[in-house]
Amino acid sequence: MSGRRVCEGCGRPQSVCLCSHLPSLQLPFQLIIWQDPLEAKHPLSTAPLLQRMAAGSRLIVAEELSFADLFGDTPSAQVALLYPADDIPPLPLEQARRSVSYVLVLDGTWRKVRRLTLLNPWLLRLQRLSLSPGQPSKYLRKSPRADGLSTLEAVFSLADDWQSGQYAYAGAALLERMVELQSGFV
Repeated sequence: MSGRRVCEGCGRPQSVCLCSHLPSLQLPFQLIIWQDPLEAKHPLSTAPLLQRMAAGSRLIVAEELSFADLFGDTPSAQVALLYPADDIPPLPLEQARRSVSYVLVLDGTWRKVRRLTLLNPWLLRLQRLSLSPGQPSKYLRKSPRADGLSTLEAVFSLADDWQSGQYAYAGAALLERMVELQSGFV
């Protein structure tokens, strides 16, 4: 019995390899991706691809962690959570550029991410960065929010806002290729 052959470069089945669309990018901040364990099992998750594209980023799969588990003795003022700031004002981007070294992004459906914040209430005490996407998501999985983006799109959108570059373009090109490959299997 033989399993599906998986590409060592992108971690996807070889029939839907995305290596040609996975540039290595240096983000203007250190990225920590905290992925919900159930999301880690989803074949269309963008977090592993994001981790491969964002040089120096870390992908952690867990339900419960402490601040120290993720950031050691880093002062909390150097950390921001990329998360909608509906109930508190988001950190102004100009201030984030000066003071934030680490950006934490939670990966999962809205329900799974909400569960992570309930299990780890300290997350919502972090200063927050939020987005105002200019265009709808190109991701295959749809969000219940009209402004919902995949984790990959959200991080690259933030990076483009932080420091103009081609981050969002690289993310869009990857997702377009992903859609193209997946449409061949529908």
